[in-house]
Amino acid sequence: MPASIFLFNYHIKDIFNINIMLLNWKKIKKEDVELVKKYNKKLKTVEYFNSIIYQMYNKMAYKLIDNYLVICKPIAIMGNFNIIHYCNLNVPNEIEKNLLNSGITLRGHHIKGVKDKFGDEYIYFTNNAIQKEGKRFSRFRNILRRYSCKYYSGFHKDVDMVVCGWSKENGSKHQIKLLKIIKENLDLVNITRVYYNGEIIGFSIVEKINSGNGVIIQRLINPNIKDKIVEPNILIHYYDCVNNPNMAINIGASRNKNIKLAKNKLRPDKLLRIGREITKNKLNRKAWDLFNGNI
Repeated sequence: MPASIFLFNYHIKDIFNINIMLLNWKKIKKEDVELVKKYNKKLKTVEYFNSIIYQMYNKMAYKLIDNYLVICKPIAIMGNFNIIHYCNLNVPNEIEKNLLNSGITLRGHHIKGVKDKFGDEYIYFTNNAIQKEGKRFSRFRNILRRYSCKYYSGFHKDVDMVVCGWSKENGSKHQIKLLKIIKENLDLVNITRVYYNGEIIGFSIVEKINSGNGVIIQRLINPNIKDKIVEPNILIHYYDCVNNPNMAINIGASRNKNIKLAKNKLRPDKLLRIGREITKNKLNRKAWDLFNGNI
């Protein structure tokens, strides 16, 4: 079959291998959680999209290639078809090279290409926040002295209340949709709820990726306390760290200046650079349909 039917910039001799690479992908679902967890156990550095819940929320797909787990996300915008390899899972260079040659862009902290458009991911070592020592944590100590809070673990209807309030104020439903998936996978997460004078300040949900790493997949402030509490984000972050000791937790990246400022106030211990190596081979609709055939 002519190369132009599937991809651009390919020789006919490459088409068979490309077809094999684009076939037999499967959308990540609840039934696949244990498989992904097995590969996550081996990770030393965790990226934001190593979150299984976020993989399901973003409709990512996986395939086992030579017993290595490969996770990708198909994206189609205005006639442009892209597949991006997410989640570095210690995949060998040879497999990544084949992905790239098949029209799939590579993304991860191990990629030396262009910097990802969302910027660096913020990582916090929870024990440093718990100890709150030195000048960099002086604001933490001041805020914690000002507000005597209590925190609790686990899901509660107050979480629903905060999500609904936040969604109404921001005119958005994506946090509601995310929480729905979280509630279907509560065994994967640790929920921290923070209260002052009996009123919830906000909550944070950490998905434990392995014994030493987690991802903050949802963290929201109760919109009703904005005029009552100074810097509630510090309070939520501190008690989240207390409730997740001995871990490095990744809160992701952002192009929003205000969100970046808020994340910097929480005193990150590491900024994880995420790179992209963009494939030179453009996918067309036929190739896109080939990838999405079983998704």
